[in-house]
Amino acid sequence: MKQFKKVLLLTLATAFFLTSCSNDDDMTTPVSVPLGAYDNGYFVLNEGGGSSVTNSITFVGDDGTTTEDVFRIENPDAEEMGIFVQNIFFDATRAFIVAGSGSITVVNRYSFEYITTISTDLESPRYGVIVNGKAYVTNNASFASVTDDFVTVIDLTNYSTSQVLIGNYLDRIAAVGTKVITTNNQYGSEHSVSVIDTNTLAVTDIDLGAGNTSNSIVVNNNDVYVLTGSGKFMEIDLSSNAIANTLEIPASILGTKNLNIDNNTVYFTSGASVYGFGLGDTTVSITPILTYESNSAFGVMYGFAVNNDVIYIGDAGDFASNGSFYEYSTTGDLLSTNVAGLGPNGFYFN
Repeated sequence: MKQFKKVLLLTLATAFFLTSCSNDDDMTTPVSVPLGAYDNGYFVLNEGGGSSVTNSITFVGDDGTTTEDVFRIENPDAEEMGIFVQNIFFDATRAFIVAGSGSITVVNRYSFEYITTISTDLESPRYGVIVNGKAYVTNNASFASVTDDFVTVIDLTNYSTSQVLIGNYLDRIAAVGTKVITTNNQYGSEHSVSVIDTNTLAVTDIDLGAGNTSNSIVVNNNDVYVLTGSGKFMEIDLSSNAIANTLEIPASILGTKNLNIDNNTVYFTSGASVYGFGLGDTTVSITPILTYESNSAFGVMYGFAVNNDVIYIGDAGDFASNGSFYEYSTTGDLLSTNVAGLGPNGFYFN
């Protein structure tokens, strides 16, 4: 009997021990499961040339693994993405790939599985954003006219489309709340941004002043900032539809473009150099963060982004062969050099 009691007590103790271990394991932080093969990394959009098969999308995982041409890997039988891919924008589960030839390819943003192609109410589309279940995409329309440019509105429940005429040369686009803002850069002569109220589709133009052509736009903490090629960094007040503040970039820094804001630092480029200043600073240093070597006549800084204290640069080279992309620290140290596809023009983070 004593032996039986000993066995019983040992069994109960063992069960208690195992249960305790199991409970401890349950309290550990669960490991995040990737949502697909292309979660946790970034895409490099390679624009391509005069044929749809020359474009591609490269994925770089957080572990440094690179996968070339992910769209065709995942969709060998799907129709092509179009010619001159310009932009990728996201909603919670989908990626929208804009082709300048007049289409938007929709895929799952994590698996890259093909969903559909949108081709109505598009003419030379450029960039897109999403507000309340609808996509808004800028279109140049006819390059012979600057009065026919429009924004395509896409209902993402059924992919039906409509147009909102803006009438300026449209390019970049951003969104704050229920408002959409476009840059209007008619080859350097236009000097405004347009604001669309997505509730009413009313359009308001904000004059930036003669010579101030906006070429890039960023939203940071619901504040809107634009950069002009003339060296003006402007904050836009959407409550009054006016310029709230202007910071003059030194005149010696020419051709300013590629505005980015990351961790309250403002970044922009000039030629093959990257510059930066703190958000709220009243002066800009003429000393660049970095300058990289490029032999490209027109492809210098063809793609540019800053994300989580890493600077990403795409160089298009001769536009006839593979380009390059680079990763730099925000102190200017080169982190990696990589081979891109044809015309790397953008970086998109998943």
